[in-house]
Amino acid sequence: MKLDDLPPGFDEPVDALLGFHRRIERQLAALGRLPARIEAGGLDAEASALAGSALEFFTGSIALHHADEEDLLPLLDLRAVSTERRDALRDLRGRVESEHREMDRAWRSLRRPLEAIAEGMVRSLPTDLMGYFRSLHSGHIALEESVLHLEAARSLQAGDRAALGRGMVARRMRRRFG
Repeated sequence: MKLDDLPPGFDEPVDALLGFHRRIERQLAALGRLPARIEAGGLDAEASALAGSALEFFTGSIALHHADEEDLLPLLDLRAVSTERRDALRDLRGRVESEHREMDRAWRSLRRPLEAIAEGMVRSLPTDLMGYFRSLHSGHIALEESVLHLEAARSLQAGDRAALGRGMVARRMRRRFG
């Protein structure tokens, strides 16, 4: 593969980032249904599989997505045309990175009971923490889609998009092939 030939989905990296938000929303919805499912029907193979899917997604895939976004932020900073815009982007960058850390912290607390459920052990999921985790992600997605991705669509040049896409592919290749 030539450096400029990106696989489908990564040739438009901003669209890929937005599309990933839909995957996050689906995972959050499934995660939100899990406690009631276990309450109503007990722990079965499907509930364990749902927990396992959430574990895989929020442990691995989400980290790649956050790294992709954190690669996007400096590119936007380079394209800022005024000091005011640069300052606003730096504030946004601080907020995005802070929210990524908070989502990771909340995930670490949810991970243990989900691991047990995925292994077939009955555990209760802290509903307040589940709600907080889901709310963090929803607010974060709204922020990114209302500001970050609009700024990317407006400011990034073709070379920036290609560099971002190559970084996304390289990160996934390293994860897959170590």
